[in-house]
Amino acid sequence: MRNKAGMVLFAILGGFVGGFVLSEVIGIVGLLLFDRAIGFRYLPFILAAAGAVLGLLFVNRWTRRR
Repeated sequence: MRNKAGMVLFAILGGFVGGFVLSEVIGIVGLLLFDRAIGFRYLPFILAAAGAVLGLLFVNRWTRRR
């Protein structure tokens, strides 16, 4: 149980940070190409939720194979 919680927490944090970085990169590229900022408003939260789901799936498959 401890392994699952740690993996999911790590996946949520990684998804949030990755979403924030990706959102900023998209905004900068849009600013350079189109002279206005573009991007996704809730991308960090969406990627954090996706990371939590993928983290749970990964942990369940990993523990089943052991």
